[in-house]
Amino acid sequence: MDVSLSSLPTTDIDADAVVIPIHDDVPAPGWAADVLASARFGGEQGTDLLVPGLLDRPVLFAGLGASTEAGSNVLRRAAARAVRRLADFPTVALGLAEGHPQGAEAAAAVAEGTVLGSYRYNGLRTPKPAVLSVTVAGPAEAEDAVRAAVIIAESVNWARDLGNTPPGRLTPAMFAERATATATEHGLTVRVLDEEDLRAGGYGGILGVGGGSVNPPQLIEIRYAGTNGRTVGLVGKGITFDAGGLGIKSGPGMVDMRYDMCGGAAVLATAIAAARLGLSTGVVAVVPAAENLPSGSAYKPGDVLEHRNGKTSEITDTDAEGRVVLADALSHTAELGPDLVIDAATLTYSVMHALGDEITGVLGNDRELIASLVATGEECGEPMWELPLFRGYVPKIASTVATVKNDGGEHADVIHAALFLEEFTGDVPWAHLDIAGTAFHTKPGDLHPAGATGTAVRTLIRYLSRLRRRSVVSAELQSVSPT
Repeated sequence: MDVSLSSLPTTDIDADAVVIPIHDDVPAPGWAADVLASARFGGEQGTDLLVPGLLDRPVLFAGLGASTEAGSNVLRRAAARAVRRLADFPTVALGLAEGHPQGAEAAAAVAEGTVLGSYRYNGLRTPKPAVLSVTVAGPAEAEDAVRAAVIIAESVNWARDLGNTPPGRLTPAMFAERATATATEHGLTVRVLDEEDLRAGGYGGILGVGGGSVNPPQLIEIRYAGTNGRTVGLVGKGITFDAGGLGIKSGPGMVDMRYDMCGGAAVLATAIAAARLGLSTGVVAVVPAAENLPSGSAYKPGDVLEHRNGKTSEITDTDAEGRVVLADALSHTAELGPDLVIDAATLTYSVMHALGDEITGVLGNDRELIASLVATGEECGEPMWELPLFRGYVPKIASTVATVKNDGGEHADVIHAALFLEEFTGDVPWAHLDIAGTAFHTKPGDLHPAGATGTAVRTLIRYLSRLRRRSVVSAELQSVSPT
């Protein structure tokens, strides 16, 4: 999709259809008042009305609710709904940000929502009709913000494509190839460790989990240098298919398990976006990619695996494999000396029991880092909530034969998993995003169709764009949008 900015009034923009905002507390434009009154359309948030031929072309009236509450999240969602509703029209003029008091920020939100809402996974089917070109009505000074918003949304959609790719077409090696191709295109440095490298380097967790598959595991590392001497480590779970290993899942429980690499896709997309945006903070993204399958060579309950940092884990649940591969990836990342580490993983069912499928759980060892991520997620429309890293549960993952075991029992697994990961994070501020509920939806939402959502990418990019100082324990954040 081509997205451009115009300072012309929306009704003067040459397009096949136009989108006009309507607030429930502001009088409608005079030329539209009678039509809206006869249709009893009041502009309530989330509603719309399509009127063919009103201005010699279709006009979509988008309800935004109260004018005082129509911030970026409302505009973003309205734009996404509009481009889906108008999919049969090649060109559309979006007036949602016209005259908005937030100016450039509003125009950026509309542009971002446009690209997010138009997404379809077309890897294996004939593309459906979609808007080809959108013109966002907004102030001329919004040009850079709109450009950045488009890059961010395109990065989300890249992560969605990976999450929606069938597992037979995204083995660990294929995952590494696609990451390498895109990262290299945008000037990032890439390193991929294959099975031989992992064995030589002592990555026992990744090798253990990946041992049941004929498709060997990989460790993907991509680097964006930045310009300010700071580096943020991003680690993402990259299980390209999870059958549960010897603790095999039920058939229905396996159907969508291609999405178990969405954390890996998110951190790779974030690093690539950082390069495209020219952010000052550097990024190293690390993804352990493996398939967790049952076979004669699969790792077994009772096995003890030695990880990259020399610590060991006792395997008591082969379907708790995400934390096992992340242990090696976090250890690897810690060796690179980042200023902080954030990991993203579709890790536990228990986070969904606590927070449902719209809120990401956040745990970690640095409250200010966590608070910043939660606040940034709220701004981006990606809600997050802090859960306690309650160390009173450490005995639940204690092992008599290893440093730690990978299952702490039926309850509070989201906390047990985070406590397990903390053993491998090194001596830096660290936050863990459990995106098991938010990474993949079986039903469409305002910003996404059914399937992979690309969650956390927008939050991580905005967070990175705001970092000022090397010390993150007392991180200072700019009060400006990354766009």
